Amino acid sequence: MAAQEYEKETLERIETTSDAETPGVQKHNPLDKVETHETLAAVDIENHQAFKGDDSDGKVHWTVKKLLAAAFLSMLYTGSQIPLYFTGGTLIFIAEDLNAHDIIGWLPVANTLAIAAVCPFVGYLQDLFGKRSIALFGATLLCVGCIVLGTSHQLGQALAGMALAGAGAGIGELTGLAGLAEVVPVRHRGYSLAILTAFVLPFCPYVMYSELFSTRGSNPTWRWGSWISLIYNAVTLVGLAVFYFPHGHRRGDGLKKIEILKRIDYVGGFLSIVGLVLFLVALQAGGYTHPWTSAYTLCTLLIGIALLLTWFIWEWKFARHPMVPFELFQGQRVVGLSFAVAFVAGMNFFSLLNFWPLTISNVWSPNPVSIGWRGLPVGLSTAVGAIIWNALLSTWKGGSKWVLFLVSSMTPENVYQSVTLAAFAAFGLGGVIVPAATVAMIAAPDALITTCAALSLSVRAVGGAIGYSIYYSVFVKKLTKRLPVLVATYAIQAGLPASSAELFVGTFLTAPANASAIPGVTEAILGAALTGTQWAYAEALHLVWYVSIAFGACAMACALGIPNTRKFETNRIAVAL
Repeated sequence: MAAQEYEKETLERIETTSDAETPGVQKHNPLDKVETHETLAAVDIENHQAFKGDDSDGKVHWTVKKLLAAAFLSMLYTGSQIPLYFTGGTLIFIAEDLNAHDIIGWLPVANTLAIAAVCPFVGYLQDLFGKRSIALFGATLLCVGCIVLGTSHQLGQALAGMALAGAGAGIGELTGLAGLAEVVPVRHRGYSLAILTAFVLPFCPYVMYSELFSTRGSNPTWRWGSWISLIYNAVTLVGLAVFYFPHGHRRGDGLKKIEILKRIDYVGGFLSIVGLVLFLVALQAGGYTHPWTSAYTLCTLLIGIALLLTWFIWEWKFARHPMVPFELFQGQRVVGLSFAVAFVAGMNFFSLLNFWPLTISNVWSPNPVSIGWRGLPVGLSTAVGAIIWNALLSTWKGGSKWVLFLVSSMTPENVYQSVTLAAFAAFGLGGVIVPAATVAMIAAPDALITTCAALSLSVRAVGGAIGYSIYYSVFVKKLTKRLPVLVATYAIQAGLPASSAELFVGTFLTAPANASAIPGVTEAILGAALTGTQWAYAEALHLVWYVSIAFGACAMACALGIPNTRKFETNRIAVAL
């Protein structure tokens, strides 16, 4: 009986203001008891529709149902990331299976591109309609994407699967972040999102898992990554359907759905999605599948930029109900600077996610278990860093980016030093990938919290795509130049006749199994050629870490400009579970 009375009180308080708990607020404010047409016309930047006000006791009455709802939100956040983790960890095996060595880099790009494209518009829709239905749709997309990827035998199908999973991941990540942040007091959002991030910990050894299920057992295959992701997200989908029923004010409350549909910023959605897709596709194609000076790359890039500029002008000057309301940035610099930090964090995060598995597989011994052990410290440090820094909510984001400079000392002979330093770098990186969004959501109005989370994820993904394009271009240019030279040098030093060097290098790099058939080639020569390959990868990857230092410095500059968030950290609770 008491529980029923409490739930009734909860629903009543959502429809009223929190003036009883915030006596300093004037009752004649036009946003008190906001009518729906006012909600869509003006954002409630004073947070009058919060479940509990700034001066409330800030207590959340947790029940088993609410705890399970929070747990499944955290699982949705984690489930959104693991398809990309396993794909990055098995990229070499996927390329071999699908015979797509030259363009396999598009696989992780398809995922991040979809995340970046859908996030802003979906966050806007969630603030209008609420989270539950859209969250279930996102979890469903994740499951479908995993199925499509896991059953693929051609690169085109695999790309479609990763894109679908990316669209679902965009929805899932922003729902997890915003959904859990809004049900606790603002001052505890760092702690709640630290707990959310902790759900990633079981998947920190993803490189180890990837190596083991791709090379060991009775049926070794990279596809286990898709099936594990599918099982995890299917459980999450069922859990959300059963337990997740948030009660909170939505910007479209009181209007019929057809009236809300008429007020959606379709033009902004089209311009942002198509503009981002074209822009990011051009960045990935340039210097990879198409020359930077080709008509394909230039047209795609310029049209994408033009659409994004048009979107900015549309949102600023013409949209009646814009996707990104000005009120998100009004009166404070926290949100904008946090987005800048998230952008640069994406550059370094996605470089580490995609280039570290390449590093530990090619610079040192390719033994699967050894590769897994090398990957574990970095994955674990990233997650632990995100948890600790989220809880502390330090405003000096990006300071530890300088540790990436030390990673550039990597050679094939100092595996332990390099892995240790990379773990330190990952710990610092964990301090920006999620906390940047947390800081932004602390300062954002409750009515726009999902839009805020969506934009943070989107700019992080865009930064990741831009960073990956820059890093890959630097890496390939250096590797293409040094790989044949070092393979030949080490092979000749081991006894290969100079007259056979060209034939040997060409065969070793394209069909290594046939290299031993070349006259004069011995096991010592093959071992020396492998060492030359490792040194070539080490030299090429040095430049990747050097370039990341410059981006880390930019993150530091932005982070140092973020004001103190103490005034925003109150007992206000936006939504009741």
